[in-house]
Amino acid sequence: MGTALTFDHAVHFVDKPEHLPAELAKLGIHTVTGGRHESIGTYNALTYFDLSYIEWIGIFDPKLLPPYQETHRFGLVDTLAGDGYAKGLSRIALRTERIDELAAHLAGQGLEVVGPIDCSRRRPDGKLLSWKLLFAGLADEGLPLPFFIQWDDSDEARRLDLSSNGTITDHARGSLALDYVAFTVRNLQETVRNWTNWLGLKAGEAVYDDYWKGKKQALHLENLLLMFIEPETDGPAWNVLQERGERPFIIGLNSGQDGVSEQYVEIHGSLYHLR
Repeated sequence: MGTALTFDHAVHFVDKPEHLPAELAKLGIHTVTGGRHESIGTYNALTYFDLSYIEWIGIFDPKLLPPYQETHRFGLVDTLAGDGYAKGLSRIALRTERIDELAAHLAGQGLEVVGPIDCSRRRPDGKLLSWKLLFAGLADEGLPLPFFIQWDDSDEARRLDLSSNGTITDHARGSLALDYVAFTVRNLQETVRNWTNWLGLKAGEAVYDDYWKGKKQALHLENLLLMFIEPETDGPAWNVLQERGERPFIIGLNSGQDGVSEQYVEIHGSLYHLR
């Protein structure tokens, strides 16, 4: 596939995004207030690691969301509504610079494609942000595919803007980087085969993980690992699979510093692996 993909962001549903800056500061993680998506009734807080980030999303007007309003098939809101707006990690987004080509490629793979769709929101400082979104999937697919984003501004312009306003800055915990996102799956081999073929990603070797009590396998993005875990017995991953189905359930953050204590922290329904 000639459309290179990088990790853009993970979406984590919470009740009150405005509480996250103070909550995460206790863990040494810098987070800022985001803005509102006026047309769909959601708002957010944001934790940046260079240009990749975690979006802590919540609702300010439920009447703008399902079941009161229709939404795009295979889109983020479709997933949030299908999960009953449950707290925790929901979806990931991958960044592309050739979203029209990507749409054609995914359609050629037999996937149902929605978009690209023009989107925007206005930040609290008045700046209008704009981007395009692309959704794709198959009916009854357990683990939703990533959705895809193409920002209208260049990476360089966005990095300069976000650094100048303090959104991208050092974390008190250190130079944190997103290390991996892990997903619970029911059929590791099938999921990895599909994502490899559809997204043009390279897969590592499947191995057994004693901690998660199941088979795991990674797909390699330029800036992050996507880790898939098929749990075989009781444990954290098994419990997530039973309670929420096939979903992202843990994010790894790496400070790159020796001697830092390693810990798993539960944050609003999902795990964060800090080291």
